[in-house]
Amino acid sequence: MCGFVGMFKKAPLEDLDKTLINNMSESIAHRGPDEDKALIFENLAIAFRRLSIIDLEKGSQPFEYRERFVGIFNGEIYNYRELRAELIEKGFEFKTNSEIEVMLTLFSVEGEKFINKLRGMFAFCFYDKEKNTITLGRDPFGIKPLYYIEREGRILFSSESKAFYLDPSLDKTLIDKTNLQHYFTFQYIPEPQTLHPEIKILPAGYYMVCDFNGDKDVRLEKYYTPVFRPQKSNDFEKKAELLRRTVEKSVEYHMISDVDVGTFLSGGIDSAVITATASKLNPGIKAFTVAFGVKEYSEIEEATGIAKHLDVEHIKLVAGLEDFKRAFDKVVYHLDFPVADPSTMAIYLICEEAARHLKVVLSGEGSDELFGGYRVYNETVVSDKLNALPNFIKKPLKSLSKALPDHVKGKQLLYRGTTPLEERYVGNAFIFNEEEKGKILKTFDPEVNFAQVTKDIYADVKGMPGITKMQYVDMNTWLRGDILVKGDRLSMAHSLEVRVPFLDKEVFALASTLHSDEKLSHKTTKYIFRHAFRDLVNEETVMRPKLGYPVPVRKWLKDELYLWAKDIIVNSGGEEYIDKKEALRLLDAHREGKEDNYRKLWVILVFLRWYSLFVK
Repeated sequence: MCGFVGMFKKAPLEDLDKTLINNMSESIAHRGPDEDKALIFENLAIAFRRLSIIDLEKGSQPFEYRERFVGIFNGEIYNYRELRAELIEKGFEFKTNSEIEVMLTLFSVEGEKFINKLRGMFAFCFYDKEKNTITLGRDPFGIKPLYYIEREGRILFSSESKAFYLDPSLDKTLIDKTNLQHYFTFQYIPEPQTLHPEIKILPAGYYMVCDFNGDKDVRLEKYYTPVFRPQKSNDFEKKAELLRRTVEKSVEYHMISDVDVGTFLSGGIDSAVITATASKLNPGIKAFTVAFGVKEYSEIEEATGIAKHLDVEHIKLVAGLEDFKRAFDKVVYHLDFPVADPSTMAIYLICEEAARHLKVVLSGEGSDELFGGYRVYNETVVSDKLNALPNFIKKPLKSLSKALPDHVKGKQLLYRGTTPLEERYVGNAFIFNEEEKGKILKTFDPEVNFAQVTKDIYADVKGMPGITKMQYVDMNTWLRGDILVKGDRLSMAHSLEVRVPFLDKEVFALASTLHSDEKLSHKTTKYIFRHAFRDLVNEETVMRPKLGYPVPVRKWLKDELYLWAKDIIVNSGGEEYIDKKEALRLLDAHREGKEDNYRKLWVILVFLRWYSLFVK
């Protein structure tokens, strides 16, 4: 829902500042096509783009409250009705049925701490005229974005970072070389950093107070930390039942809307559970599925079976090579900074299709991080046991793993089991290793290591089981930098709001108590979750492994996309960063079948196209 931009200064705003805010607002018009509105004060300019979902008639923003407070917010507060009722009991009166009025009322009473009462996805800016301060905040999981540039006496903020590239004072050619190096490891830039040294993103679970009246202009405060507390339960069935009720309640909350709500439906259990639960609340719900016209990269057959079992209206989009090419530049542009996940192409196209029918869809993101769903988590069943062995046994086993040829079965298992997670696991994607980055990156610095990103994250879960460590790393890196970025930016590119019921404070509170055996059991992942919903979907869906919007990039780069990829490498610029000869070597080796380089190539192609769109 919506988007906003703003500027807060110590000195009075100038005409150039006001023009910049208008231009920035135009650049994010896709986030809110229903209404645009700006307010200018002596030190603050804010502009809002509205996608009308709640209180269609009276929910306009910016919203002014009691002549002292002004607020703008992007997202949804799912418990705003309960909060509103509590405030009415205390004597407060309301002019609208909007979330923003409830939020500002709470803020007027409790100040910054009001944020702890919110259940939802959000980014906001509240202005206190009396104190001449602004408060910026972001939801606990980082579902909604909030970028900012902080300079002495000025802060610029926006729902999308592309708006900053309209600022004449920003040097667009600057690229943070350390974060570029991390991008080549992770396939995205880990938050709160970006590829531009001045642009930052407010971390998930934080708020920021900007006060130019005192000694310290900006103060960041962390208000939420997702803490895992695994507890072995003596009553598995009771725990599974509670899990189901909690998820169902979250879906019910996420269905709150004054417009129609649909769902994304793949072939896996996450989207099936969301669709099944939502269809109970609204039997006329629409479910959307995308696939490319290559059989091994399609989940349409599986999704069709689920839709038939649930008896829901099923809208299917079969995309082809030309759809892929048409969408590529738009995907790179709307992602703001490079995210080299091939699934972005499928997500962009299904959002485009869904937006033709409605304004809101539910999606299954977050389930794997919360319930332990990624297949890579299975390795901890063995690696935890191997890592517990004495060093005099582990050391020769590790040496053996290095000596064995790559094709020998068990080589990787030995390596993982004798190497601490902290030294090798950075999340779901690990693209270029240090040696490979030295070949492709002209700016490679051997003093920069990927483990620098995850060091503090691992410190928070020291002593925890392997799967818990992996989940925590993924929640703090992969989920925020990849999954939620592509979900928000590519849906809002089409003025479509995506809601994620699994990423809810109450759902996490329960998921955080799950024991390793409740997540990895019976030769599958997230076992207790599958068990809790097994009567709701067909049996094949319950046990089906995750595919995750498969796209035939591996296949097409060998043939159909070869010349297309070569042209991007040769003509997009960026020679000061990328060794083009090595990039072309990777492309040719992939085409000839000598190496499987499609993930590495996608990282290169996305960066170079981003460079040509934003920097060149």
